[in-house]
Amino acid sequence: MIRGRKGVGCVGQRIEEREQMKKTVLFFLMMVFVSASYGADGFGQNTTGGAGGATVVVTTPADLKTYAETVNTPYIIQVSGTLDLASIGGKISIQSNKTIEGIGTNPTIIGMLGFKKGCSNVIIQRLTIRAPQGYGEGNGIAVKEDITNVFITKCTIYDCYDGLVDITRRSDNVTVSWCKFYFTQPMNNQRVSLIGSSDSATDDLGKLHVTFHHNWFGALCMQRIPSVRFGRVHLYNNYYHCTGVQTLYGVWARLYSECLIENNYFKEVNNPYYNIGYDNTVKGKIAASGNILDNCTGTVHPGTDTVFTPPYAYTLDAVSMVPVIVQWGAGADGKDGYPPHWLFGMYGDFDLNGWVDYHDFAVLAGRWKAVSGIENVDYYPNGVVDMEELALFAGNWLYIPPDTTPPAAPMNLRAVGQDAQVVLQWDNSSEEDLAGYHIYRSTSWNTGYVKLNTDLLSACEFTDNTAVNGTMYYYVVTAVDTSQNESVYSVQACAVPDAAFDSIVIQENPTLTIPGLCEVNGIVDTQEHPGYTGYGYCDTTNAVGNGINWKIRISAAGTYTFTWRFANGSSSRPARLLINGIEEAASIDFPATGAWENYTTVSIVLSLEAGLKKVRLEALTSGGCANIDYFKVGGPAPEIAVCD
Repeated sequence: MIRGRKGVGCVGQRIEEREQMKKTVLFFLMMVFVSASYGADGFGQNTTGGAGGATVVVTTPADLKTYAETVNTPYIIQVSGTLDLASIGGKISIQSNKTIEGIGTNPTIIGMLGFKKGCSNVIIQRLTIRAPQGYGEGNGIAVKEDITNVFITKCTIYDCYDGLVDITRRSDNVTVSWCKFYFTQPMNNQRVSLIGSSDSATDDLGKLHVTFHHNWFGALCMQRIPSVRFGRVHLYNNYYHCTGVQTLYGVWARLYSECLIENNYFKEVNNPYYNIGYDNTVKGKIAASGNILDNCTGTVHPGTDTVFTPPYAYTLDAVSMVPVIVQWGAGADGKDGYPPHWLFGMYGDFDLNGWVDYHDFAVLAGRWKAVSGIENVDYYPNGVVDMEELALFAGNWLYIPPDTTPPAAPMNLRAVGQDAQVVLQWDNSSEEDLAGYHIYRSTSWNTGYVKLNTDLLSACEFTDNTAVNGTMYYYVVTAVDTSQNESVYSVQACAVPDAAFDSIVIQENPTLTIPGLCEVNGIVDTQEHPGYTGYGYCDTTNAVGNGINWKIRISAAGTYTFTWRFANGSSSRPARLLINGIEEAASIDFPATGAWENYTTVSIVLSLEAGLKKVRLEALTSGGCANIDYFKVGGPAPEIAVCD
């Protein structure tokens, strides 16, 4: 049995933070159950809301609208009950100097909280908010049009049709803290937070200073967590665990943005943070430190860029404690103060070093029969530390908890379709207590997987000899440790077995983490045109010279067929083919297919020598390339290669 934390993360790294954890322990032992004052902080630190104004209680949408939209008058507006804004147009436009806060049991707003253009100094707290389609623009909170000094804290925001919290159009100095974000069902790709509305909104430069801290990004959150253009965004001590869905990405630093990402806990997140998708002159910058990547997959930026320095003081909690701290305190019903020690481990392990020992006994003895200041010791909340706590303490004495940490997902799964079979390979896991692997197969992208092996696989390869020629199969692999903990799924691979020749299929992926797909001068899209296989399609930006890069290996010289599945609307979009920088085909015709939802294929035959091949399809016209669904290579011995 392996005692202690295993190496975790997308690259399997171990993260040592013992000294910081001790400091956090000492801090929260002093703070447990002390009522916290969550005053404005971060970039929104100067927000005072309706301070100095009258306190009013609203129980109807009309009253909320009246007070929230009153000009030049500060109010502390207390929301009681559930207010459905459908009767007032689905949204309100908040004016300056307002605090909108929930009181009582489950105060809820159904609809969009917007802002009057150019207003400032607004606090929103202790509210549950959801915005169905048709309520305003479908945002829970939309901070846009020159809005400044906003503090959003202790809110639960879920099931909003567009974004949960969007901050755009020259808005500035905003903090979002201690909030819970989630979805109860799939809707419009489950977007969380858009910072900066578009690539053309260059007037956002110098604006969009935003802080996210101690937020819980939960079930079905799929993307924009956040997506950042132009802004300066500080993210610290947030908890990412987006159950029920494979995220497209967590944090996306898009053009001209800077993201400072510190001590966040990413659990089972695909592409925790990156800046892909733009050429090197305008990519966003990322500085990242202290983050835990727990069973993550996909792309992780190295985090070595130089970015802004926050102009405010803040304290980082130990990242290993973030899941418990955030789940304890985030949301409209989040608790104040730090959680008791047993939520981080065993009762009695007061110093959280993994053992209940004589150091901890001193703490218990110091609280024995005490009736005040005992919240971190009084496990059975009867107001005194007595024999019940002592018995629990004794039961945990020198106990070693079982290993419950799953291994990291295997990397770089590749598939080759052959006659009535598919051959799979992947990179060897570095987990020190690895027991083996499982292979799963489906005929649908990202769903419906069935395990193919009965016993654990010891080698990093598997041959599926139950495959049927002509069928597209999708595969994932998992790692299992000696304690029977199983990793999340790897990134998918796919293949089509064929009696004529061996073949590889390189599908698209929004994060370019599928081996073989190396670069798209544009985006990988799902939004507009169905009919694709896999995740979506490669959509290059409309310009001459833009294209898509793949990497393959030819293990045996011979004749190979390159095939692209594509859709192309109403006009031809020819492209040239380059292999290792040398033009192999001056023009390949990708003719109009009549509609972007109509997919077809085009193929060329090439004579290739053995070796690595960097393949590029490059647009010859200002329309860019056709929408490419996948790239298939058939011949004597093709293989998918891992990108540089």
